[in-house]
Amino acid sequence: MNTILVFAFACFAASSAYNVQDARGQEYYLVPLHRQRRQATGVDIRGGAGGGVRTSLNHQGTIFNNGVHRLDGAASASKQFHPSGPLSVTGQLGYSHVPSGSGLNVGAQHTHRGGTDLSASGNANIWRRGNSRLDAVGNYNRHYGGPWGTGRPNYYGGLKFSHRF
Repeated sequence: MNTILVFAFACFAASSAYNVQDARGQEYYLVPLHRQRRQATGVDIRGGAGGGVRTSLNHQGTIFNNGVHRLDGAASASKQFHPSGPLSVTGQLGYSHVPSGSGLNVGAQHTHRGGTDLSASGNANIWRRGNSRLDAVGNYNRHYGGPWGTGRPNYYGGLKFSHRF
């Protein structure tokens, strides 16, 4: 549980690090040798089921982008109040190789007393010619802990052919 919280807050901290503001009032954060426009931070408070209130805090942004390699991060936390519900914390990192369109995403979601869901997915370009391409794709996810215990892993892999007309 502590590992998931540390992961989520590390994603949050990394995606909002080095926040600066220019003379025109635009906010940026600095990544070594690069400057990226800040993406999004949000707070949401809504009426929930049974007259309760659900609150959530989320942040996402580009951690690194040099035109070839891009790393994005996101983190969120949400909780139901009146009636009280569990705290749910989520973190996600996504890497993409821009010229080839290949990428890898990893994420985790932990709900207090409900367990932790881990997931990873990726795609790698194998062949490309004109408007046609062939990619290798894969996905893995698994639930750990909670009232039903640790589940079996769910995974797949395959090839994906696409053509733009």
